[in-house]
Amino acid sequence: MQDRPDSRELLATLGDYLEAELMPALEGPLNYRTRVALNLCRILEREVRLGNSFLLRERQRLCRLLGLGPEDLLPGALQDQVEDLNQQLATDLARDALPAGFETSAWDALMATTRDKLAIVRPGYDRYDAAEETR
Repeated sequence: MQDRPDSRELLATLGDYLEAELMPALEGPLNYRTRVALNLCRILEREVRLGNSFLLRERQRLCRLLGLGPEDLLPGALQDQVEDLNQQLATDLARDALPAGFETSAWDALMATTRDKLAIVRPGYDRYDAAEETR
């Protein structure tokens, strides 16, 4: 583990600098490109802060969908495990090898994972509820 400032703090500081000092001094295309860089810093900052816990939850949801326990996981990095589980799910979907009631469980898992991803790339959109539109 690195001493402070850690990567999250460094990204936050860079984002603050871009937003408060650099962007006001720029116009036109340079201002736009700096805004893009600022948004990337904010996304990376949230990914560093939230990404691991979101991956853990996605792994848990995928294991539940696939009927797997911790002992069934291949050793490796969390990101690799989640990618492997997603590939296994895609294979099962292609073979139509799914248990009864899978659709409901899969929908709930997909919505939860999508909300987690939106919380990183587009905060605020993760609270959107499509069910509200049908009422």
